Amino acid sequence: MNLKKLVVSALVVVLMGAAAVQTVSAQEKMTKEEWQNQITQYTAQRDSLKNVLAQLTKDVDSLKAALAALTDQVTKVQNETMAMTGASADRHKAFDAALKHLEDWAGQLSLLSNQDLYARRSEVDSLQAQLDSLKQSKLAALQEFYDRIQALQQKIDQLKATLARPDLLAGLEKTYTVGTWARDRDCLWNISKKKDIYDNPFMWPKIWQGNRDQIKDPDVIHPGQKLKIPVAGPLTDNEKKAERRYWRNKHAAH
Repeated sequence: MNLKKLVVSALVVVLMGAAAVQTVSAQEKMTKEEWQNQITQYTAQRDSLKNVLAQLTKDVDSLKAALAALTDQVTKVQNETMAMTGASADRHKAFDAALKHLEDWAGQLSLLSNQDLYARRSEVDSLQAQLDSLKQSKLAALQEFYDRIQALQQKIDQLKATLARPDLLAGLEKTYTVGTWARDRDCLWNISKKKDIYDNPFMWPKIWQGNRDQIKDPDVIHPGQKLKIPVAGPLTDNEKKAERRYWRNKHAAH
């Protein structure tokens, strides 16, 4: 029995019980005709409630049927959409896993301090590139993925907005003016080794990649150049790739 039936049944019991109590307590004062009229009224109320219950039950059954029909339509549309994408169950699962990876990645970046986020800013670009790649798939049109992709894009946009704040850049990024080799022995290796820069010569690829607009060959810098000094931190994937490429070219030249 559902909740509505229980409520109506309880009302009937209460009404009938109240009638019985009132009848017993007032039998000596009521005539037989009055007693019969009261019972007739309560019976009419009971029948009315039964009719209401019957109508409610009918309405519930009608709504259940409508819901079932809508559920069938939604399932049909989902199946048709899946067919249009040409996606197998394995591809669907792989797409879901790839999207979940990007969601977790964005979540981790969102928890970083501004300084740490700036040090890993290249990851935001990589994240965007991988999301753009997922967007090219027909599976991205599925509602279950579409909403998640939109939410992920908003999170990436927030990360980009944080990195673009002028006050953030001013507080985190410093510069260094290149001196002469004869006086300062300035090269990327030695600049990176300075205590007020990175205090680590192996971080030189950071300076190179942070100044690609004016450093084409990391072995060649010029006095007077004003170099941006990226925030200290581990070499990013792009910086590591650039360093490996540098050494390959160096060995090939010899």
